[in-house]
Amino acid sequence: MSRQWFRQLRYPLIALAVTLTLLWTHHQRLHTSYAATTRSHTVTISSAGFLPNQLTARAGERVSLMIVNADTRPHNLSIRDLNLSSTELKPTQSTMLQFSADKKGRFFFVSDAPGYPESGYQGMLVIE
Repeated sequence: MSRQWFRQLRYPLIALAVTLTLLWTHHQRLHTSYAATTRSHTVTISSAGFLPNQLTARAGERVSLMIVNADTRPHNLSIRDLNLSSTELKPTQSTMLQFSADKKGRFFFVSDAPGYPESGYQGMLVIE
């Protein structure tokens, strides 16, 4: 009787084992993907400067900055203390700047496309 019982239940038991394995694997992927969350910001460069001019992130997060030049002159975004800089953006161009927020603090960002910080084009990134 036990042999017949096993034959009747072997496919449901195999299906249960496969389902539990897949659920465990999926749970592990979710757990590791939330460990390093991504913080996304869009920064528009206009004739008024950076909009917004203050950004926040938490230590350990991945940061994605979409930088859009809506001004009539070329600009970039540079965070010197973090050794980060976008390419020089011509009017209407945009780019993505991605980095890990590894250290806490307040970091100024500027547009220094002509080789020096432009007046009025500054902001702050706060990493908590």
